[in-house]
Amino acid sequence: MKGKNRKKLDPQATWPRLIPEEEREEILRYLENRFGIPPEIFNSYEFLATAKNYWLFVRTPHLRTLEKLRIQTAGLLFLRKVSGYLKPTTATLQRFGVYARRGILDLDRYTLDRLRLEKKIPFTCSLEPGYVILRCEGKIWGCGLYLPEKLISYLP
Repeated sequence: MKGKNRKKLDPQATWPRLIPEEEREEILRYLENRFGIPPEIFNSYEFLATAKNYWLFVRTPHLRTLEKLRIQTAGLLFLRKVSGYLKPTTATLQRFGVYARRGILDLDRYTLDRLRLEKKIPFTCSLEPGYVILRCEGKIWGCGLYLPEKLISYLP
């Protein structure tokens, strides 16, 4: 592909680590408490981690063999650690947000468009401050951060 800048594979790249059960339960608790997503939704997935990211990977008996590969990414980028908090990715919310029962912010088209353009808007709602699922007309758009009196876009 001419003209495209391809990211070169880091020679030090290693397979992300499989997280311990205690860390997995902490993530599942967060998703359930913040968004109401039932933990059992993730029974068929492994959680892998790098320094600041969590990846979702379909459970397989071949994981130990795959760990020998040098890779750029593994699975779905699931969560990021941002300032000590877990921020779900857009892909995560679009795939699993349908199971959410709370932490959802329903926006009208005008407000969503304004948020996409301005990136941060004055906003008040009854949700607890924190990351929220942005939804408009039944479609999940991605992640936002609700703080008192403002809404910040994390839409791509």
